[in-house]
Amino acid sequence: MSGNPFVHGRETPASFHDRSLDTYLAEMEAAGIDHAVISGQHVDEKWGSSSNDDVAELVRIGEGRFSGFAGLQPHAPDLMAEARRSVHDLGLVGIALTPGWADPPVREDDQLLMELYRWCSDQGVPVMVTSSHFIGPDMLYAHPVYLQRVALRFPQLTLIVAHASWPWTTAVCALAMRCTNVYLMPEFYMYLPNMPGSRDYVDAANGFLKHRMLYSSCYPSNSLAQALEHFRALELTDSAREHLLSINAVRLLGLEG
Repeated sequence: MSGNPFVHGRETPASFHDRSLDTYLAEMEAAGIDHAVISGQHVDEKWGSSSNDDVAELVRIGEGRFSGFAGLQPHAPDLMAEARRSVHDLGLVGIALTPGWADPPVREDDQLLMELYRWCSDQGVPVMVTSSHFIGPDMLYAHPVYLQRVALRFPQLTLIVAHASWPWTTAVCALAMRCTNVYLMPEFYMYLPNMPGSRDYVDAANGFLKHRMLYSSCYPSNSLAQALEHFRALELTDSAREHLLSINAVRLLGLEG
């Protein structure tokens, strides 16, 4: 098969075609999803970016059904000002970075990001970094050693690894084993049928990483219902499944009660 491997067998959600929040909320309800995270993105223009103001507006309109992460660009001259504005003024609860898609691309341990990491650590703001073979000029940009350097330098900083550094599956599990401030969010690299390396994530979730792994649909790569169907087919214990779907995110996002 040629082309994009992620569209094979994909059910593209109606809300993506309609660009409709009402349709998306209906899809959430039908799938039994109570709360979702909206992640902003600020990257090289060829990949597409979003406004943090728009993320905050969706959170407002959602009336408690969404939490928002602000997308930031490592090279932005107003990087720290936008981080403070997004958290303190817009009410977003986390920071989202995609360093490999910056222009020019950087790795997670680049000096450009150190002040931001320090501020987020001091403020208790989690940082989500998207890291996989597709992010950056080559797959070495996804190697977990760069995130490990950040996690060890800022042990109080909560780091969430979106795409979980695929294909470096065993290595990123080792990172999370050593650095207890690291959460893995493998997304479709865990639940797509026959995905190489996914067993590493499943084994970690059934074992030492049950309390620090997160489920994400990676919408709109799949519909909400299809992503959950694939996820629930994994050989996870009931306890692991509950932690990934709910308990860990509730704790991390402060949604208790």
